[in-house]
Amino acid sequence: MSHATIASATASVAEAASTVAAEATRQGAPVVSQFFRSLTPDLTSPVQLVLLALAGYFTVRSALASRSKGPEKFAMANVQEAAVPTKRDFTPQELAECDGHDEGTPLHIAVRRVVYDVSKARGFYGPGGPYANFAGRDASRGLALGAFDTSILTDLDDPIDTLEDLDKAENEALDEWATFFAGKYVPVGRLVEAPMTPERMAAAEKKAAAKEAAEKEAAEKKAADEKEAAEKKEAAAEVEVAAAESKKDV
Repeated sequence: MSHATIASATASVAEAASTVAAEATRQGAPVVSQFFRSLTPDLTSPVQLVLLALAGYFTVRSALASRSKGPEKFAMANVQEAAVPTKRDFTPQELAECDGHDEGTPLHIAVRRVVYDVSKARGFYGPGGPYANFAGRDASRGLALGAFDTSILTDLDDPIDTLEDLDKAENEALDEWATFFAGKYVPVGRLVEAPMTPERMAAAEKKAAAKEAAEKEAAEKKAADEKEAAEKKEAAAEVEVAAAESKKDV
C-alpha cells in the first residue's frame, strides 16, 4: 500500500472517527466519543486502521442499539415504589377541610381511623357523587350500616366514633370496605382526636349537659305517656265493668 493510499485512508478514517465521536456525544455516549477522539491523531498503520474501523463499527452499533431497543421487559427488580404523600395525623376538623369541594382541594375519607386519598375517584366521593356525604369525614359507621346520609356521621366536635356497638355482620361489612380502600387508594395518615383545649372541653361539657337534659326530658315524657295510657286503659276497663254490671241488673 503506497504512502498516498495510507494517507488518504488515514484522512478518511480520521474523518469517520471524528463523525463517530460527534455522533456518540450526541447520543449520550461520552466514553465512546473520548475513545475515538484520542485515537484519531495516531492513525498511521493499516492494521490500526482496520482494527479501528472494526472497533468503531461494533462499538457504535452496540451503543446505538442499546438506546433504540425499546423498554425493558417487566421485572420486579425494576419496579420502584411510587412516591406517596407524607403521612400525617388528621383531626376530624382537619379532615373536614379535605372535602374536594374544588379541583384544588384534596379529597380524603377515613375508614377505621385510616385516612385515604380518594381524589382520583371524584365522581364517587366528590360533589354530586353517590358518596359525597363522606368527603372529608369518617365514613366507617355509614359503610358498616350501608347508610349514606349525613345523619349517620359523627359531629366534628364529638369524640371519634368507637364503633363499639356494631354487631358481627356490621363489623364484617366494614372490614370488607376497609380492605377495598386499602387495596385501591393511598393511605395518607390517621384520624386522631383533636387536642382537648379548654374551649373544646367547655363545648363538650355543654353539649353533654344538653344531651343529658334532652334524654331526661324524653324519658320523663315517655313515662308520662305510659302513665296516661295506663290510666286510660284502666278507665276503659272500669267502664266495661260498670256496663256489665248494669246489664246484670236489667
